[in-house]
Amino acid sequence: MIDFKVSFALLLYDEFDGAPITDPSVIFRWDGRLVTPLRKREGFYVFRGLEPNRAELEIERPHFHKTREYVDPGGLDPGYPVVRVRLARKFPGTFSDCEWLEGEYPEGCDVMAFAEEARARFSAPEEDRVTVLNCPAALLIGRRFSLRPEKADTFLLTQSPAPGVYLADKKLPGSVKQVYYRAYLSKCGPDGRYHIPVEFGQIGKITGTAFYDKGVGKWVYASATGRS
Repeated sequence: MIDFKVSFALLLYDEFDGAPITDPSVIFRWDGRLVTPLRKREGFYVFRGLEPNRAELEIERPHFHKTREYVDPGGLDPGYPVVRVRLARKFPGTFSDCEWLEGEYPEGCDVMAFAEEARARFSAPEEDRVTVLNCPAALLIGRRFSLRPEKADTFLLTQSPAPGVYLADKKLPGSVKQVYYRAYLSKCGPDGRYHIPVEFGQIGKITGTAFYDKGVGKWVYASATGRS
């Protein structure tokens, strides 16, 4: 007898702008074997009949870096077993809304770049929310920001419960200066070079970059003038 019980549902997003990814070209491997989830119109990829143990889910889509996430179906909320994954754009891709910041870091590592956010006026954070003026929601929701780039500490703005008010996906740290930075996350290629997508005009505003050093288990930050 075949067990068609739902194991979990997956939502995919473009790391650059937070847009949902729902197309049929995505390839999935569960614990090394090819699997084909049900693709729902609401954007969910529904996986059924998988072992309830923790295993690696490999996600591959054209023009994006291959991503591996460990998922434990048995440990998810049975009433809402949803996993969210963000895919990083891969250079050169077919994108018309970004340019590429280039540099070198250890091959295969995660990398980030930070640019001081000058397009909008952000208020001081209040727990998990901020007030933002003079900026449309389309440039905020689903995008990554930081108050402490030197620690590579980032957050996502997830929704707007009221005009100008935006919720973050985590509790926000206090900051004396209250300077916000747009944060861009990508991956370094096997040749040791990275290409991080940024909005047009942002390359000249980059204040620093960082890479995740797996050997020590932390992010290593470098300002625009040198590593710190």
